[in-house]
Amino acid sequence: MRHGPHVVRNALAAAFGLLAANTAPAPAQAARPLSVEADLLNEPGGTQLLHIRKGTSLVVRGAKGGGFPATIEGWVPENALHEDKRDGFDVSVALPAGTTLRDKPGGKPLASARLGALFDRVETTGGWVHVKRTGWVAAAAFAAPAVAPLAVVPGGGTPHALAASGGAPLVATVAAGSALTAQSGGSTVATLESPLHANVLEHKSGWAHVQIDAWVRDAALGNAPEPTGITAAAIRAAPEKYIGQTVEWTVQVLGIQKADELRPELPAGQPYLLARGPLPETGFVYVALTSDAAETFRKLEPLAKIKIRATIRAGRSRFLPTPVLNFIRRLD
Repeated sequence: MRHGPHVVRNALAAAFGLLAANTAPAPAQAARPLSVEADLLNEPGGTQLLHIRKGTSLVVRGAKGGGFPATIEGWVPENALHEDKRDGFDVSVALPAGTTLRDKPGGKPLASARLGALFDRVETTGGWVHVKRTGWVAAAAFAAPAVAPLAVVPGGGTPHALAASGGAPLVATVAAGSALTAQSGGSTVATLESPLHANVLEHKSGWAHVQIDAWVRDAALGNAPEPTGITAAAIRAAPEKYIGQTVEWTVQVLGIQKADELRPELPAGQPYLLARGPLPETGFVYVALTSDAAETFRKLEPLAKIKIRATIRAGRSRFLPTPVLNFIRRLD
């Protein structure tokens, strides 16, 4: 049986309509600048790929685990990379000291990439390679997004925070040092170490009911050891066990250094504290610092003893059994 052209057109239109109806729209993406220096990880709590400068804009998607899937693009010298067809990527960083990602060939630095970091190759020109990489960045690294005012529930009910799109919870930043309670006016169950985005669900008598999406290490569940009881000796005995956990250590300041190819656990050129401890242990520890924190530590008296809070970045460096930490803040 033969069909007229209009029948075929209608059939094709119906088919394309069905296809469109069953295809989910792509997640919304937007470029957002970093408000502080930050690491790009391969997954929440995973391996560091890049250390990104403050002010660098990343393309981010919906929140995931207290952070955002984020994409960075830039240019890298061709001689800093080699072919590396793994996990769907094209190239990886070949230099032991890592390399610098720039906004254009020979342009402004955006980030430092560590040895082995994998990238998609976009194009190659004049000895430079245009690359991009998607990873995970903590929400606290971004300034709070613009938000809509509170919407009042009709009939005089409790005001709820609603986005301008209608019905979605308002996203706000919970400040560092904020106490979290199980109910309004209740006892503190946790205190935030750094700012974190949260969905504001309800306001009641000066309190905000918030919903925070976060990750914890498996070891933190159940009868995990107290983080502050972790010793450097325990870390040296099991370097992978304590990564990501928080410690409160008293250390003796020996000096401020800059990371080099001998310490690939840190981005090349990043300042770090060389310290002895945790006291009374006599071993050494490296503590990664921001540029601002490094300037503050340089003003300390030689061999000063300080108490710090930090997270364990690596259980040891490549060549020495020296723990590597990420500095959070001083406790004294």
